[in-house]
Amino acid sequence: MRETLFTLLAFLLVLASCRSDSTYEERKDRPVREPAFAGSWYPSDSSALRAMVTDFLGGAEKRGLEGDIVALWVPHAGYPFSGRVAAQAFKQLEGRTYETVIVVGPSHRYYFQGISVYDRGYYRTPLGLIPIDTLLADQLKSTSDNIHYRPEAHVNEHSIEVELPFLQEVLGEFRLLPVVFGNASVQDIKDFAEALTDILGAQNRLLVLSADLSHYHTYDRARELDLTGLVAIENLDAEELAEKLNSGKTELDAPGAAMSMIMAVRSLGAKKAVLLEYSNSGDVMGDKARVVGYGALAVAVPSWPGTELSRGGKRELLEVARKSIEAVVLGRTPPDLRPEDPVLKMNCGAFVTINKRGQLRGCIGYVLPTMPLYQAVSQAAVSAATKDNRFPPVSPAELEEVELEISVLTPPRLVREIDDIQVGRDGLIVRKGNRSGLLLPQVASSRNWDRETFLEETCRKAGLPRDAWKTGAQVYAFSAVVFAEH
Repeated sequence: MRETLFTLLAFLLVLASCRSDSTYEERKDRPVREPAFAGSWYPSDSSALRAMVTDFLGGAEKRGLEGDIVALWVPHAGYPFSGRVAAQAFKQLEGRTYETVIVVGPSHRYYFQGISVYDRGYYRTPLGLIPIDTLLADQLKSTSDNIHYRPEAHVNEHSIEVELPFLQEVLGEFRLLPVVFGNASVQDIKDFAEALTDILGAQNRLLVLSADLSHYHTYDRARELDLTGLVAIENLDAEELAEKLNSGKTELDAPGAAMSMIMAVRSLGAKKAVLLEYSNSGDVMGDKARVVGYGALAVAVPSWPGTELSRGGKRELLEVARKSIEAVVLGRTPPDLRPEDPVLKMNCGAFVTINKRGQLRGCIGYVLPTMPLYQAVSQAAVSAATKDNRFPPVSPAELEEVELEISVLTPPRLVREIDDIQVGRDGLIVRKGNRSGLLLPQVASSRNWDRETFLEETCRKAGLPRDAWKTGAQVYAFSAVVFAEH
């Protein structure tokens, strides 16, 4: 299916065409991207802007969306045209918190190849400063040679800017990662989707896709085009959306970004996008001869299933791990391990540790929630038994001797203050460039390490200098539900 999708994408023409003001303090050594559309597309006066945004949000409906909202789809026209539609999406964020928001939009005025990420300083709106998440920007740029910083792509681009006052009003303070799509290739779209999966797989991050639908058709024709495309978007069906775009059955101005979003959220376990509102400029302005379509959607993934694991569910996962190892070691056909417990079918990261006579015999797993929990355990168990390069594969004679331990991981969170790490509760991931290392929470507590030793040992596990956590390496923490055979 993926090959089919990328074949379709190859023919796709990617168009390049806070309740109070921010308290972030501007620094002279950090550049500020000043607002370019305040006073035209939305009010430049902070009080008037806040009043308009508050009015839009007050008229929006808060839906009872279950799970964690990881992505919104919002329009990016001037506020009189699309502000009320956008508010339907941003309303869903009330009461939720995010450390970083990734806002992705198309380039309308500057043509370039690839994808541009703004990686320094701040964005400013009339409501205040928003700091750029420079750590995340560096991580994103490291994933592809075609993801880089092009200042020209951001200076006069509205698709990012118009979303920010809504985010400031609903979320208060957060870090921003602004991304502008230029003429992106199929490989660019694939690379960005994989990077988004990694980024959104961590805690407290939100994707906002800034995209308008059809442009300058009659009212009835626009509705036909837009509602056709929205079906594919609601189903998170990238192949269907690509086919409809290529055949002219639908239109949107950020097709490459849309494909990346769909592939990323699907990888994280999302099944559907919820359509919150659809209209076009004819519904607002009355002129129905040449209209632009606007949609608002939200995508949620199930919350971390670890807190819902029952004693029976844990036993079932241990059985999955044991049977998976026995099958591969004995050369048998893998058993059908699909569980009945719905919690075990939820996407989640997991590690399987194999011990023999109290000594480690293998340990491998998956950090991000990109597959159902029972599949993650099955695959991790097989890999721990056969692919941990520190040990020879488990032999049939050892099956009676090995004991299994499973760690069900929370999504990782970026550590910005080292004091936030708690030995015994947290596991650590250290990454720098293409090197990364992970140690589970029980490793540090079993060896009586202090926080600094834990950091140093995780750096060593990554093949980095022991002090790399002080010199630019990213540190992530996670916790885990840990249980074992007895």
